[in-house]
Amino acid sequence: MTLNARSRPLEDRTAGAPPSALQVALAARIMRLVKDQGLDRGHRLVEQELCDTFGVSRSPIRGALNLLALRGAVETRARRGYILVEPVSTERLVETQGPKEDADQDLMVAIAAARNEGRLPDSCSMTQLCRMFSASPTVVNSVLRRLMDLGLVERRPGRGWAFKPLIDSAIASAESYAFRRAIEPAALTQDTFRLDSAWAKDTRSRHQAFRIRPWSDFRAVEFYEMNSDFHEQLARCSGNRMLLDSVRRQILLRSFLNYQWRYGRARVLASIDEHMKILNALEAGNPQLASDHMICHLTSSAMVKHEWHEAASVGGAG
Repeated sequence: MTLNARSRPLEDRTAGAPPSALQVALAARIMRLVKDQGLDRGHRLVEQELCDTFGVSRSPIRGALNLLALRGAVETRARRGYILVEPVSTERLVETQGPKEDADQDLMVAIAAARNEGRLPDSCSMTQLCRMFSASPTVVNSVLRRLMDLGLVERRPGRGWAFKPLIDSAIASAESYAFRRAIEPAALTQDTFRLDSAWAKDTRSRHQAFRIRPWSDFRAVEFYEMNSDFHEQLARCSGNRMLLDSVRRQILLRSFLNYQWRYGRARVLASIDEHMKILNALEAGNPQLASDHMICHLTSSAMVKHEWHEAASVGGAG
């Protein structure tokens, strides 16, 4: 359901601070939700319900709703919040990425690398980040806002920013994949599972488009967000809130490791193909086959990560 997370708003936006890429993506997801559920003019869009649906905090949801208000899709009313006025097409919300988003993505990857390599402490100030990465305060602040929206950092008044714990070792990675192999395949065979056909069509298109694009390191963020959306939305389709919450927590814990992609383009292509096998089975009405494909997908990913940790360990020892 998520649009390209590296998109940016159109230039005819009104004056003021531009929305983040996450807010733009959420605005598009809200419009898809409106279409999928057949919501009519006058329907009240409740912030907390949207937070629960998309697994994010109120801040990016409110930013997305404000963007939709600027586009004329919703309006605010006293004591009623945001009211649906006229849905807009998702294509009108975004266009191709610009230099600012490139700078944000580059810094995201650089911060991920520093965290993974132990060069960035659990807590630091914005000034330290600007100095360490030779980045402007504007770019650093933008990235910190995005990481906060994703639940990866938190602001500590008077004490700078604090990063959340990571899955940053071979043992922790193995434990994570063991947990996911127990949870995610089971989600696909739940009696309450209902495939979201609109999302399935969209994610297939995104995967196919990404597959033919040239690979570069800064695309790791975009790839991980597409990958995360795939796993999260399948969990949502399970109709089981406990399963969905577990998958979301794993996604957050793994974020920084995957923002710094170390496994090559071949693994990117293999992962896309494995996702399509899962989706094909679900669309064919064979949830057990989809579950089997999910086990194979997670096992393959775990093996690649294990081999990398082993190689890194040997290299470090040398």
